[in-house]
Amino acid sequence: MANPKRAAELIGKHFAEITTEQFIANLKKHCPEVFEDEIADSEISQSEINQSKNELDKKAATA
Repeated sequence: MANPKRAAELIGKHFAEITTEQFIANLKKHCPEVFEDEIADSEISQSEINQSKNELDKKAATA
């Protein structure tokens, strides 16, 4: 059975020593579902960029 005091010590030590960047990298690696909305937003943005580029290309071709 887990020792709650020991678990608290280990968790406290882990979060005291890890950097924000390391925490986010670990979170992305082990819990990618946390970032699903962020990924969807970036895909929408890329789609909008591509659409705008296509519209500009069409305008340039007809000019």
